[in-house]
Amino acid sequence: MSNPNSNFPLTLKQCRVIREIMKKGTEKEASSSLNLSQSSVSRALSQAEQALQVDIFTRGWSGAEPTSAGEVVISSCNSILQAISDTERQLQSNVTTLLKLKTYVEWRHLLIIEAVVKVGSASVAAQTLGMTQPAVSKTLKEIENMVQQPLFSRARRGLIPQTAAKQLASLFLRISPVAQSLQQSLQSLPNELTGRLSVGMLSFSCQDIVPIAFASIFKQHSGIRLQAMQGPYHMLANALRQGEIDCFLGLMRKGPIHPELIELPLLPAQYALIARADHPIHNDAKTLNDLVNERWIVARHGTPIRDYFESLFHSIDNKPPIQALEMLTFASSEELVIHSDAIALLFYDDWNINKLTPRLKQIPIPLPKPECTIGITLHRERQSTIIQTFIEELKLTIIDKLKTQ
Repeated sequence: MSNPNSNFPLTLKQCRVIREIMKKGTEKEASSSLNLSQSSVSRALSQAEQALQVDIFTRGWSGAEPTSAGEVVISSCNSILQAISDTERQLQSNVTTLLKLKTYVEWRHLLIIEAVVKVGSASVAAQTLGMTQPAVSKTLKEIENMVQQPLFSRARRGLIPQTAAKQLASLFLRISPVAQSLQQSLQSLPNELTGRLSVGMLSFSCQDIVPIAFASIFKQHSGIRLQAMQGPYHMLANALRQGEIDCFLGLMRKGPIHPELIELPLLPAQYALIARADHPIHNDAKTLNDLVNERWIVARHGTPIRDYFESLFHSIDNKPPIQALEMLTFASSEELVIHSDAIALLFYDDWNINKLTPRLKQIPIPLPKPECTIGITLHRERQSTIIQTFIEELKLTIIDKLKTQ
């Protein structure tokens, strides 16, 4: 048997690499943790994906993220490597020298020692495995160096396995079925949508409809990994361009900043001035000029809502207030309005403005051209069935939401 590892879809080194990439998030960090070159780690991952004919990781917001198939592979790798660690811990109790089993052991080591334990002879084991006796003896010596204790004692009737050899043979019998059944486990994945759906959300946008759409997808397609994260426009746009996310939602601009991105409208909305319900501004203010000296809660610079905020004051020949508090989330902005004398410029779709909490109230001052649109930004060349499914779920969520007005 020229290559004992050929009986297994993954080498144990590949298992270690896959687990470490999952733990550390990048191949670079995994290579440092494993004390391997980054090229060696990349090669091991590539060979594992070729052997299994699946993508194990995809590039994500925070680094390498497992695909649905990758989750199955990682689960198997974790089971195998945990069993090896447990065995090493048992063997460590017999010696004071630090063992190296979990770092260096490969299938050939365990396969050979199980065969020798079974037949009680290195020469017979060599014949059974299609190897030479010197190759078997050399491998046994390698294992002894890893566990720092004798594996066999010699007797007239052959080799008598010691405790360490029995534990290693038992280890092989436990983990080899896990490895050998991996490809079958991958082939038996449900015939449904699988993969990752990673959605970005601009500040102040879509926090109510995305979770509902996610819940519906999760019920129908358990093989999809769902992710949502919040961030500013330029960060999400770059993440989308680099494939770290699949799309992002928020107020539409006058066009995306990158030609490879496209925007699709989803839901009409409008800008609104909001204050706490008992704020005297509701009775005292009649025009925008009456709001010049108020304290404001607004979105950050570079956002459509901030541009609209500044245009309001330019429209009445006033400079925008300098002392404005920037908030990153819709919920925190509303909560701050409730607990302060500040007023906020926010935007709402028809449903949300009608369901405004009783502790808040819209200031009755008409705004010039308050209409805006919530939309989804996509990569022009990276459309997928998963993304289209998400868009359809968003549209259904919006329809159901508007029915309850």
